[in-house]
Amino acid sequence: FDEIIVNWQLYKVEVIGDAYFVSAGCPQPEKVEDRRADRLAMRAVEVALALQRALGRICDDDRLSMRVGLHTGSVVAGVVGKKGPRYHLFGAAVAYAEKMESYGLPGRVHISDATHELLMVGGHEYEFEERHIEIEGDAMMHKTWLVNKSKNKAALQMQKDILKQRRASGRAALMSPPPGVPTLGILPCPQAPTIPTNASARSPFALSKTPPLT
Repeated sequence: FDEIIVNWQLYKVEVIGDAYFVSAGCPQPEKVEDRRADRLAMRAVEVALALQRALGRICDDDRLSMRVGLHTGSVVAGVVGKKGPRYHLFGAAVAYAEKMESYGLPGRVHISDATHELLMVGGHEYEFEERHIEIEGDAMMHKTWLVNKSKNKAALQMQKDILKQRRASGRAALMSPPPGVPTLGILPCPQAPTIPTNASARSPFALSKTPPLT
C-alpha cells in the first residue's frame, strides 16, 4: 500500500486506529499544473481504486474488505506536540471525509459531491453511481457518488511521468512536508482489521483536498 501511495506522490500523515491518513498535494507536486485541485482529486481516486485492487491480490479471504471515502475542502496544517511533534491536518473537511468513509460500502470508493464536481470540471473520466445518504445529526440528504472504475487515460500518463521523475531524482521515499502548505489533500488508507465472526471486516479510508493555489 505504501508503494502505491508513493508512486502517486501522496503523503502519509499518520495512522489513526485502523485507518491510514494520507494527503494529496502535501508536499506540493513540483509541476505547477499538477497542483490543480482536480488533478489532486484524480490522484486520490486512482490511489483508492489501486488499493482496492491490491487488497484482493494480497489477501484471499473474502471476509476482509475496506471502505474508501473521499472529500474535497480546505484544511489547516501544522506541527503539533513538543515531545513527539507530528505533522497533522485539521478542519471540517477532515471530519466530512471520515463521514464519506463510514457511510460508504465495503469494497467501494465513495466520494462527496464536491469531489465529484472537481473531477467533472477537470474532465476526468470515471464510471460513477449516484447515491443519496442521510448523515446522523443532519436532517438534509447528501448526494454522494460511488466510483466503479476509471476510464481516465490521463491518469496513466501522469503516473508514468511521476515514476520517471522519481527515477531521475533518485527519490524513492516520500518527502517531508514544507513549513507552509497552501494546497493539501487528505486520504486515509488502511490497516488490516481483525475479522469478526460472521461479519465483513473493513479498513476505513478518508480523503480531503483543498482548492488550487491562487
